[in-house]
Amino acid sequence: MFRRCTSGLLLTLALLSARAFPQATPTPAPIDLAEYQKQEWQVEDGLPESNVRMIAQRADGTLLLATFSGVSTFDGQTFQRLAMPNAATMNIDAVNAVLPGLADDLWIGTDGAGVIHQTATGAVNISSAAGHENERIRTMVFDHDGTLWIATQHGILRYRNNQLETVPNVGIIGGDITTVFAEDLHGGMYFVTSSGLFHWTSHGVTHVSVPAQFGEPTSVYRDRSSHLWLGTMHAVLEANERSGQEPAFMQRMQVATQVTILVSDRQHNLWIGTKNSGLFRLNSEGSSGWSTTDGLPDDTVRTLFIDDEDNLWIGGLTGGLSRWRRAPFAMLQAPDFKPSYSAVAFGDSKGDLWLGTWGQGVFRQHNGVITPVHIPGMPARTPIRTITEDKHGRIWVGTWFDGIYSFNGETWSHHQLGIESPVNAVSVLHSDRQGGLWVGTYTGLHYFRSGIPATTGGETYLPSKLVTDLLEDTDGSILAATSTGLFRILNGQVMTIREMPHPYVLSLSLDSYGNVWAGSRTGGLSRITGDRAFPLPNDAGLPSMPIYNMLEDAHGHLWLGTSQGIVRILASDLNDLSTGKLQRISSTLFIKQDGMPSSDCSGPSRPSATRLPNGVMYFATSKGFARTTPFAETATMAPPTARITGWTFGNDTRAESLLTGDRVVIDPSEGEINFRFDASRLSNPSQTEFRYRLTGYDSGWVTTHSRYARYRRIPAGTYTFEVQARVGGDPWMTPVASISVRQRPHFYATYTFYLLVGMLVFFLGAHLYTRRIRRVKGNMGIVLQERNRIARECHDTLMAGFAAISWQLETASRTLDKDAHELTDAKNACDMARSMVSHCQAEARRIIWDLRDTDEVTGVLSQALSKAISSHYKQEDVETRMAVEGREILLPPASVHHLVCIGQEAVSNALRHGQPKSILVHLRYDESALKMVIHDDGVGFSQDRTGTRRGHFGLLVMEERARKIGGRFNVESALNRGTEVSVVLPYDSPDPSRRLSDTDVIRWIGL
Repeated sequence: MFRRCTSGLLLTLALLSARAFPQATPTPAPIDLAEYQKQEWQVEDGLPESNVRMIAQRADGTLLLATFSGVSTFDGQTFQRLAMPNAATMNIDAVNAVLPGLADDLWIGTDGAGVIHQTATGAVNISSAAGHENERIRTMVFDHDGTLWIATQHGILRYRNNQLETVPNVGIIGGDITTVFAEDLHGGMYFVTSSGLFHWTSHGVTHVSVPAQFGEPTSVYRDRSSHLWLGTMHAVLEANERSGQEPAFMQRMQVATQVTILVSDRQHNLWIGTKNSGLFRLNSEGSSGWSTTDGLPDDTVRTLFIDDEDNLWIGGLTGGLSRWRRAPFAMLQAPDFKPSYSAVAFGDSKGDLWLGTWGQGVFRQHNGVITPVHIPGMPARTPIRTITEDKHGRIWVGTWFDGIYSFNGETWSHHQLGIESPVNAVSVLHSDRQGGLWVGTYTGLHYFRSGIPATTGGETYLPSKLVTDLLEDTDGSILAATSTGLFRILNGQVMTIREMPHPYVLSLSLDSYGNVWAGSRTGGLSRITGDRAFPLPNDAGLPSMPIYNMLEDAHGHLWLGTSQGIVRILASDLNDLSTGKLQRISSTLFIKQDGMPSSDCSGPSRPSATRLPNGVMYFATSKGFARTTPFAETATMAPPTARITGWTFGNDTRAESLLTGDRVVIDPSEGEINFRFDASRLSNPSQTEFRYRLTGYDSGWVTTHSRYARYRRIPAGTYTFEVQARVGGDPWMTPVASISVRQRPHFYATYTFYLLVGMLVFFLGAHLYTRRIRRVKGNMGIVLQERNRIARECHDTLMAGFAAISWQLETASRTLDKDAHELTDAKNACDMARSMVSHCQAEARRIIWDLRDTDEVTGVLSQALSKAISSHYKQEDVETRMAVEGREILLPPASVHHLVCIGQEAVSNALRHGQPKSILVHLRYDESALKMVIHDDGVGFSQDRTGTRRGHFGLLVMEERARKIGGRFNVESALNRGTEVSVVLPYDSPDPSRRLSDTDVIRWIGL
């Protein structure tokens, strides 16, 4: 986990001594000063001021730079002027010291305005508040008790419990003294002034004697191992602290000029900055220096700082800002070893390194010493194309046009194939497990089973093909890469590898999983299995550049040399990608800024990269050889931890516009939000990779190298923005930074709005329904009025006419009764006419009743019959009863109407013609039919009489009505036995939902 601490505590010597680092991790061997990866920033690079007077680090990892232009922050990529509340009123410009506090506050030591304490609420000048005006602050530290010690041009101040007190009689502090304080191990404080070295304890201040031959003290420092160091005008001294006595000083290094600052790193190196003499490093192996003649920007070192990643930051008087980093790579350098073109890097079984060049021959590194190799008979400027070793330990060197040379440990031998020419070359050599030697050339592949090349006795494969690389697979077969394809040779048989993405194959490699990889000119990798190639997807995270070599280290990483740098990936990731377990992998690209002499590793010689038994890897680049440093092989790099720095709305992405807080609330009017995040990795921020997502909105993680995420038109709701960081190529293991996000909805999308709309719709619907009811009632009133008018007209005209006709027919009938028997037919006709008139009167009366009846008509037949009969056919001397058998079923209104009419007609006929004493209306509901029976106990009639007989004209009408509704009509009667009229109305399989219930009411106005 990435651990952070404030730079103020780093400057505090007691905390430096107490700060613990894991002791189980072995300390990498020191590297030369020349092997540090160095980077500089000047004013043209964004640095606000070339005179950097002090460097500190905030808890979030960002650097703080004190300059004569104020305080600036630096995240490894961007400089930003630090904004301070109400700072303009305090005349803060030149700043000599900056110190992060313990509560996310900041202490600023100015050059003329005293000490400024900045908090979230504003800035307070504690010097002016205590009456110390116009003070120039040299430096500041916190001790283990939280007391702030301040060095000024007037002397030493202590700030504790909001009180500023002066340490008397210690002298002034000159502007060149910047490393002033060092805590002792018992709660006291050492400090340096222009008057010498002093020791403060609770009992008072004492002057500490320093041998005069070393010059005046200029700096005091306690390192990470709790050793006390003293810098003077001419030397670096280590103090031997003795209980109850003054420390004794021993000289560890002599310097030509004044020591300005001291600082130590995790590797137990003591770094010494001087005035006019450059920078020095002191460790157990001795001291070494670096000045402007070596490339240091400024020989006067104003400040030094070791950050959380163990990078050394250098602030010069005029040289700007520099960073020294123990990079993963370093240039391979040695006296008399400056190859113009590096070609071959090969490590033999004895641990020696063989280096081939174009133009300077062969070099050998033995026991850490690089020396040129003199090969008898070989021209000095012969280009070296390939180097290998056979199972007998012989070294074989292939040249461009001068054949092959071998070395048995004592002498060199020259071998030729007979094909040597300026346009032909031995491009690659390989010695197999049986001791045979494979020789790849521009014109084919040759195999010598004896292991000794010659002009005769060899086997030739792939004639006329340019062989670019050779690899022995686990099954003993030889894979031969050429410019026109990839081939497998086994037991003398040549097999073409199918489906290579490009015929020009550059390199072959075998990893620890047993996978054979081939790199082609178009880039990427292909896994070779049998006679087939399986190219990896171009969008799977692999570099798209051509791959010229591949090595696997002891930590499970694969290192791929390309034309644009060296790519590192996890071997397990590449294996899982090839088997389909992963869809995408990540990689890290190392370039010149990581310590390489050049990013170009595209040389055609083989092998162009090698790994020695000690784990160090060597790569040939176009401008020299690069090697991995002990730091890259053994040190554990602390992964970057992502943090969300703030957010802005709209198109405003300025840093000063960033909003912060514990949650994000987005108003509906904001159509765009920009999240800003970072992971302070000062070593190489360009390698930091991020992934982010807005949970509830994004379907997955979004991977990026940028430090912002932009979203537009987020739907209303609650989300969580998450971001994670890593070094590209490493797994995602760091903590996830998150913040709650709430997108407020527009008013028209809120529940309140929906409720109001619902209420409005309800009230509007109720209003419309009420209006409709009123309108329907009005229309019904009009209809009822019209019906009543028609009923009145029928009653006043039609019924009156029927009554007059009936009276005239009755008169005519009585007259005819008195006349002769011959007029019987006329009398019958009159009776028939009167019967028809009576029937028409009954029908007209029924129609008028229907028109006038405004009550609800239901589909319940018994109710309709009871109402119709009781209203018009009830007589006091005739008992009329109704019986219902079975469970009533709702019938269609038309059926009810016709059955009621039939019932009315039957009851009317019985009353008019049958002289009954009782009438029974019986309704029987079966499962499949309704049977309605009207029975009277009257005089009856004979069945042989026709239906047109007087008094029985309505039988025809009743039968017609029964047929209309699909029923069967029947009449049974006998003299003095009464009459029974029945109707059987079948219906389809009854639906239980149509059974009569209290709520089954159908409004019916008429037919």
